[in-house]
Amino acid sequence: MKVLENGIYRDMTEEEMAQLENSKPTYQERVVSRIREKYSVDDELAILRQRDTKPEEFAEYNNFVENIKFTEKSY
Repeated sequence: MKVLENGIYRDMTEEEMAQLENSKPTYQERVVSRIREKYSVDDELAILRQRDTKPEEFAEYNNFVENIKFTEKSY
């Protein structure tokens, strides 16, 4: 695998590869990843922008996100 360092791509060291394999995604990364499975960034922005005109759609989105956040906290 290549990594960009000082504007130059180089191969990752074995230590860097091991670190990458052993690293766990953060809470925020897990939440965003799960949200993206259903909603794109554009979809999410549209729902947030129209929360007052489409309250049912916003409530569905908000419940979905809150469930993910609750589930991922216990991970």
